[in-house]
Amino acid sequence: MKKFTLVALVAVIFITGCAQSTEPAHEHEHNVHEKPMQPTLEYTIGSDDWSVVTTMTESPEVLEAYQFAVSHPEVLNYMPCYCGCYEEDGHTSNTNCFVENVENGIATLDTMGFG
Repeated sequence: MKKFTLVALVAVIFITGCAQSTEPAHEHEHNVHEKPMQPTLEYTIGSDDWSVVTTMTESPEVLEAYQFAVSHPEVLNYMPCYCGCYEEDGHTSNTNCFVENVENGIATLDTMGFG
């Protein structure tokens, strides 16, 4: 049962990280190639205060995916992402779709995991 749960969790993380929005992109007449400013999402490792994620989404699956990514990057580091984020954002693994970097006990989260 633990093996099935781990496989299911990894599948949810992979799908969530690579989900593409079906909503049409809104383009302005100028600065068409400019990416919109993303909020800086910081999580203090070990704090169990995930309000930075829960204020962005009500999805328990997305929250669980971020929790897993922060707690187990060694698993996601071996999972490539196939949604094209390498070319655009330089992501090298599925970890990068959720965690931008970790420094001094603070994980800066990537918004790609929100879909």
